[in-house]
Amino acid sequence: MSPENLEWSQTNSIQMSVQTADLFLLNKSQNEQLNLSCTLLTIARGKCNVEIKPQIETPASISNEKQKDNFYGNIVIPKERPVMECEGLIPPNAFKALYEKFVSIQSVGRPIILTIFLDEKLSVSVNGDLFIEDTRKILINHIDFIFPLR
Repeated sequence: MSPENLEWSQTNSIQMSVQTADLFLLNKSQNEQLNLSCTLLTIARGKCNVEIKPQIETPASISNEKQKDNFYGNIVIPKERPVMECEGLIPPNAFKALYEKFVSIQSVGRPIILTIFLDEKLSVSVNGDLFIEDTRKILINHIDFIFPLR
């Protein structure tokens, strides 16, 4: 498939629905992480595994500007397989608040929606097909969650 055969647009966001959410308590390191298994909505036929950890210490690669955004992470989009891998760090208080939202939300028949905003644009066809030439690792600017209430 090439971009010449279909109508393509550029996007810097990927929207997905959360299918499962698990809290991992890693006893040896005394760390926690939230693992989400998601189905892509704005890109056809794909999944994304999202791993969010509390930011214990600030990595040297994170600028002061990025620290203010409360989220630092990246997504790996493989060329050969429809499963993306996303990982990110958020401050401990934001991690606790996010975890509490997941625990307190009651099922209303609609999934939690997660939108990832990328530092680069992706080519997506009108049919939702993603066009990439090679596996890509892209920085994430920020993430948004939508929790259904009723």
